[in-house]
Amino acid sequence: MSKRKSFTFKVGVVLLAMVTVLAFSTAVFSKSKELPLVRASHQPCMHALPTILATNFNWWEDIGIKVSFHYFVSGMPQVEAGQAGEWDVGAIGAAPCLFAGIKYKQPLIAISNDESVTNNLMVRPDAFTTWLKEPKTDLKGKTFLVSTISTGHYAVVAYLKKLGLAESDVKIVHMEQSAIVSAFLSGQGDVAQTWAPFNYLMEEKGMKVLSHGKDAGVVIPGGVVATAKFAKEHPDLVAKWLEGYMRGIDFMVDNPREAAKHLGKYYREKCGINLSDETCLKEFELRPLFRTKQQIKMFERKGGQMSVVDKWMDDMAGYFVEVKKIEAKPDPKTYITDKYLKMVDSKKKPAKPASKKKPAA
Repeated sequence: MSKRKSFTFKVGVVLLAMVTVLAFSTAVFSKSKELPLVRASHQPCMHALPTILATNFNWWEDIGIKVSFHYFVSGMPQVEAGQAGEWDVGAIGAAPCLFAGIKYKQPLIAISNDESVTNNLMVRPDAFTTWLKEPKTDLKGKTFLVSTISTGHYAVVAYLKKLGLAESDVKIVHMEQSAIVSAFLSGQGDVAQTWAPFNYLMEEKGMKVLSHGKDAGVVIPGGVVATAKFAKEHPDLVAKWLEGYMRGIDFMVDNPREAAKHLGKYYREKCGINLSDETCLKEFELRPLFRTKQQIKMFERKGGQMSVVDKWMDDMAGYFVEVKKIEAKPDPKTYITDKYLKMVDSKKKPAKPASKKKPAA
C-alpha cells in the first residue's frame, strides 16, 4: 500500500471511530434526556431519606426515570400543592394523608415508617415539679402549640382522650414546627407538639416529653402517596419511583449508621437543622421501617377484613370524627392500595452496593 493510500486509510479509520463515538454519545445523551420526570415531594423528616438515597447513589437512571425534589414544611400545604399540580409522588404524615384521601381520593401506596414515638407532646423541664402534677386537671385551659391537621395533632387528641379530656378543654394554637420550637423556647404556650427532628432540638434545650403517640395508645404511620391524577395517568411511573423509594428503605434497614450520615446532611443543607450523626441515628432506633414484602402483608385484606394499614387509618379517622374534623370515617378501600407495592415486588432487585458508587455531592 502506498504512503498516500495508507494515510487515507488511517484517516478514514479515525473518522469512522469518531463518528461512532459521537453517535453513541449522542444516543446516550438522548436517552438520558428522554427519561420521564417524576416530581417527589417531601418535608424536613426522615421519610424524605429514601428519595435522597436513590438520588445520591444514582439509582433513578437505572430504574428509568428522572426525579426532582420539592420541599414543604408540613403536610396540608403539601397536599394542596399536589392538587395544584406541583408534585406527583411523595411522603406525608398519616393525618394529611387521611384528609387528602377523603377530599381528593389521593392514594396511600406505602408506609414510610412507624413514627408513633417521635410525635411528641413536650413541656418545659420544671413543669412536672411546678404546675403539672395532675395532668387531667392541670392541663385544662392550657395553651397547646400544635401543627393542626397533622400526625402531631392526632397524638395530642389521643393523649387528651387517654386522660378523659376533650380538645375543647385546652386552647389549640396552630403553628408550623419551626415556629413552635422558637415560640416555646421563648416562653410561649404550655405544651408544645413536635415531631422529628424538631423534638430533638427541644430535647437538646432541656425540654421533656409529656407523651407521644405510642404512649397514648395509637399507631401513627407515615404515608407514601401519589396524587390521584398522576396515579391514574402514569401508574408505571408511580411504581418506578416507589421502586427507588423502597430500595432506599432497604438501605436504611441494612445500613443505619451510614444512612444516618445522609440524613444529617439533608437536615443541615436542606432544612437548616444541625444534628449530630448520633442524634440522627436515634431516628432509626425509634421509627420502625418496613420492607416491600412486609408492607404487602400489612396491606393485605383477608376474608373481607381490614388490613393492618386499613385499621391504623380507620382508628385515626375515628378520632377526627370525634373531634368533628371530618363527618364520617371513609372506607379505606377508597384510597388505600397495595397495587404499586405489588408492581415493585414483581420486578424487585437488590440495591447496588453503596461502596461502589460515590454519592453525589
